[in-house]
Amino acid sequence: MKKSKMKIFLDSKYFTMLLSFLMAVAIWIVVVTFFSTDARTTIREVPIDIAYNSSYLNLDLEIIEQSIETVDVTVVGPRDVVGSLTKDDIIVYPSVNNVKMAGRYDLSLNAVKKSAIKEYQIESLSNYQVAVRFDHLAEKSFKIDVDISNLIIPEDLMVDKVTITPDKVTVKGPENTVSKIAKVVAAVEQQELSQTTVLPATLVLYDENDVELDATHISYDVEEFNVTVPVLKEITVPVVIDYTNVPSGFDVSTLKVALSQQEITLAVPSRSADSVNQFVAGYIDLSTLELDKAYVFDIKLPSGYKNVKEVEEISATVLPENLESKSVTVKEIKLINAGEQKVEVLTEIINHVEIVGDKKVVEELTDDSVIAQLDMTQVALAQGQQTVEVEMIIPSTDAAFVRGTYYVTIKN
Repeated sequence: MKKSKMKIFLDSKYFTMLLSFLMAVAIWIVVVTFFSTDARTTIREVPIDIAYNSSYLNLDLEIIEQSIETVDVTVVGPRDVVGSLTKDDIIVYPSVNNVKMAGRYDLSLNAVKKSAIKEYQIESLSNYQVAVRFDHLAEKSFKIDVDISNLIIPEDLMVDKVTITPDKVTVKGPENTVSKIAKVVAAVEQQELSQTTVLPATLVLYDENDVELDATHISYDVEEFNVTVPVLKEITVPVVIDYTNVPSGFDVSTLKVALSQQEITLAVPSRSADSVNQFVAGYIDLSTLELDKAYVFDIKLPSGYKNVKEVEEISATVLPENLESKSVTVKEIKLINAGEQKVEVLTEIINHVEIVGDKKVVEELTDDSVIAQLDMTQVALAQGQQTVEVEMIIPSTDAAFVRGTYYVTIKN
């Protein structure tokens, strides 16, 4: 007669194993529930409170370094209590009674409960000792030197004076280290530069013998330091003179100028070297031009430029050769852009108007060659009579101009 499937299962070893497991679990639950309520657990990474109940604070000492920051704490107590504990429920602190001065100490660790109400015991610590270094803190301010010896500059370029921002720093740290600092140097990483660049820098501390100091526990009042490295290129360009108050239509190339220096050598930012093709030493006002007078100009360079040969000034003289001047009387006074304004020009002629220009051209000019023009869009018109400046025009040539300033009287 065949056995049923249930009978076969009940007679098998698998049923015996399952029954044994279930009986063991039941026994464990009974023991835990009715006979044992204590449990053991480990709370990880409880921070070490160096300052807890510490007399060293009265000695004006600061912690410079410590070997470990946390420990694991094993506790024993009622299961429902220890199961809810966190690292905030326990204080781990060192015994600092023997700390009397700056130095390194091996301090024993203790642990206490923050709340005495909770019923559990501290059984053990993963570490019972911490190494701590104490020192007095000091601070001192230094001017920062710059070290660019790591930079690679192409042979046809040059480096001008480097600057650092900020150029001063206050150093704070262990008194023993700060007292040894003789200089603070900003160092940049090795790289090749072909144009002016701003580079981040790292501060390095040196003693009086140029030995680098350990800056592990040093702090600064500024976090970032930037070194500006001006990369220049030397060029030689011609010197020129330009003019102001140039009358409309006048060709300034008619004027011949003698310069004390025909060219100048400059060091300019490398990226703009190709665009610099001349140097304008200064400007001569044609309205007050004096022939054969030496106009002296101080050399003024744009920011970032360098005067290589340190030329301090350049003089320019407008030569009288092929130039002539004479006076005429202007009879034609034109009013333009008057619109609906009723303006009357009271001045009939302008005497002693001086013409300067090419000798042959000036000789042929007459009183009728010059026109006085008044553009009403440039006049702040007032009621009654007023005196206003006019523009002098020589329509027939670009080789001569009127020197001086002239006025007429008008009436509104």
